[in-house]
Amino acid sequence: MSWLKNIIFRLTIEQWLIIDDDYIKPEFRSDLKCISTIILITLVLVIQKYFGQSKHFTQAFGQFVVNIPLSGVYPRLYMTFMCLILYMIIPFIFIRIVLKGNIREYGFTLRGFSRYIPMYLIMFGVMLPILIGVSFSERFYNHYPLYYGAGESFLSLSIWEISYGLYFLALEFFLRGFMVFALARYIGSYAIFVMVIPYVMIHFGKPFAETIGSIIAGIALGTLSLRTGSIFGGVFIHITIAWGMDILALLQKGQLQSLFFR
Repeated sequence: MSWLKNIIFRLTIEQWLIIDDDYIKPEFRSDLKCISTIILITLVLVIQKYFGQSKHFTQAFGQFVVNIPLSGVYPRLYMTFMCLILYMIIPFIFIRIVLKGNIREYGFTLRGFSRYIPMYLIMFGVMLPILIGVSFSERFYNHYPLYYGAGESFLSLSIWEISYGLYFLALEFFLRGFMVFALARYIGSYAIFVMVIPYVMIHFGKPFAETIGSIIAGIALGTLSLRTGSIFGGVFIHITIAWGMDILALLQKGQLQSLFFR
């Protein structure tokens, strides 16, 4: 089993030690920017939780859109919009004004991603059989897609999946970009494990297996982000898996077939 231990070591501890060498800067040790970054992250998470959920749109505007076509998608679009503001635009501004940096330095670049596309395709290929197996679970296909009207028409499905993709872009930048790159300068690879805490909490309410799996996924995606210098590997994995889950759920319910054979 020594070969297995060696593989695990090279994929985990060795990568985290390299991250520590690459990112920790002694001159940042007494920098108040670390405290302000943590405060901003906390405030963003609180605001999103109390003002950026789909239910908040429904509570405030639901009565005005109830008779409009695709009325069920508007709360989801609102959540995506709020996430784009809170998870991307505000950190963009903070990076520029407070951290005096460039968003490319925080993973918002394709440079590191393009070199590892084959690896990400293999990762998706490994996950696909697992997703197919899980899709036969009644709890799975009753839970997805998160927008219940996604299978009603090509238009509703397209709007939902584009919105879903933008949500994951914003989420990946906030957690695996802004958060880990900003904190890695102070605590190195420990930034990955700090990031995993809010990432797992986002999964509360989802199936237990998915929530537990998010711990491993968060560590893996955070490590890849810092090692490649790009969030887009995580964006690719997240979006392809999320879209795949929706498609499989719609197939199991027969809704996807009905879009083609009406």
